[in-house]
Amino acid sequence: MKLIKNNYILLSILLLSFLGFLDATYLTILHYKNAIPPCSLAHGCDKVLTSSFSTINGVPIALIGSVFYLLLIILLVSLIEKVRKSIVRAVFIMASVGTLASFFLIYIQFAVIHALCQYCLASEAITFLIFIMGIYLLRVYK
Repeated sequence: MKLIKNNYILLSILLLSFLGFLDATYLTILHYKNAIPPCSLAHGCDKVLTSSFSTINGVPIALIGSVFYLLLIILLVSLIEKVRKSIVRAVFIMASVGTLASFFLIYIQFAVIHALCQYCLASEAITFLIFIMGIYLLRVYK
């Protein structure tokens, strides 16, 4: 009964994960094409996406984000099929780690690079929303 009652939360997290996947994959593709996306809302996408903080050992942070969101999607699809506490915990742990990483990346944009990337901020906001919904999911499926 809990699954039917709270299915909208799972679907909302799944939708957010898909949007995050699209955003991160878009940035990953542009990274490998050596292109900068148009930046209409925030000015500084070029500075952020070409900074030394945009990669870890040569791997674009956007690619790590794509993998993060893809793993969440896989977990959520399996959770929709059958609720398992271990998967709910895994989603919450991933969302927690993602949120910590997002806060760090926001700090880097504001305090170190002094520039903002609207695509990066969108991904970080999506991760934070997933975390908030993950708290609710964790409480419902204790």
